[in-house]
Amino acid sequence: MNQNSFSPKARWDRFEPDGGFDPDILNERIDVLALFRGARIFPRSFKWHDKQYRIETITYNWQERIGQALVSYFSVVCAGQIYQISFNNSTFRWQLDKLIQ
Repeated sequence: MNQNSFSPKARWDRFEPDGGFDPDILNERIDVLALFRGARIFPRSFKWHDKQYRIETITYNWQERIGQALVSYFSVVCAGQIYQISFNNSTFRWQLDKLIQ
């Protein structure tokens, strides 16, 4: 058996489908009003395309290390719509990652 036949593309979960642009993935910079208490972040509202969105509920939050940066992700509900926003602690940048529903 040839050991050099390994293909990393054989893992289906590592690659995006070749479907082109996904309208639910936004990755747009936003302004956020947040409360920093201790080592925790509580986003309260965000401004996107000149419209203010009040965060009613944070349904889930998690962190990922990307290189030297620690990125905090939040799944939030605003007027019945679910958004994923994130905060990069290296660049101090907030962004709207996805429109989930």
